[in-house]
Amino acid sequence: MYVYETGNENYDLLKEFAEHNRKYPTEAESILWSLLRNKYLGDKFRRQHIIGNYIADFVCLHNKLIIEIDGGYHFAGNQIVKDEERTEGLEELGFRIVRFTNDEVLFDTNRVINEIHEAMNTPSQTPTTQSPSPFGEGRGGASGAWAVDAACSGNPGPMEYQAIDLQTGARVFHFGPMHGTNNIGEFLAIVHALALMEKQGIRDHVIYSDSRNAIIWVQKMQCKTKLERTPQTEQLYQIIYRAEMWLRTHPFRVPILKWDTQNWGEIPADFGRK
Repeated sequence: MYVYETGNENYDLLKEFAEHNRKYPTEAESILWSLLRNKYLGDKFRRQHIIGNYIADFVCLHNKLIIEIDGGYHFAGNQIVKDEERTEGLEELGFRIVRFTNDEVLFDTNRVINEIHEAMNTPSQTPTTQSPSPFGEGRGGASGAWAVDAACSGNPGPMEYQAIDLQTGARVFHFGPMHGTNNIGEFLAIVHALALMEKQGIRDHVIYSDSRNAIIWVQKMQCKTKLERTPQTEQLYQIIYRAEMWLRTHPFRVPILKWDTQNWGEIPADFGRK
């Protein structure tokens, strides 16, 4: 398992490492993958899958079970300590970790598969409060959360966005439709949520968005859209301008987090048009 120590902002680098590892697996990884893929043990496994700051060798998301294959370097120097720290970090995210050595996979394959199968059928003892899911605790100390999303019929086309309170399921706000793009809607939804939270004095919530681009645009305080500015889009451009100015003149912020669609399903603010 590889861990990039500085955090989730290095997702692109983690993705590059994961793709390299999938392309050039070790012999032990290739053998184990041939036995885990295609739901051979009943549930789907993924290989070289990014979880937080980590890349897991193999993971069954349904069972929150991670399988690691350790080469010789894992037993050298302070690597044992680092592996223990990684294990603790993943366990805090609600995962169980089962480790095997290269030799165990190569020369005792049947036992390895049997142990994995047994682990898959053993209920997790990890408390649910440690889960990273935004539907309960585990939001980094936040007491509530809003999810925002946008929808666009065509791109560009009629665009709208909304926010949903994750605790109550109630719609917090809705805007549109207005001629625009999905990315613009995602950006405006985050800024709308920030402005409304400031107005209502809400400082202990987080905002979830499934748009990495929109989160980056908010961080840079600029909507970097390529939508053509025409009489039809002029009103939207005026709203974008006000949103950008709000970001530049209001220091108020709450955490804006990327919604993990792969692990949590569609964001609750989704309009259900996919």
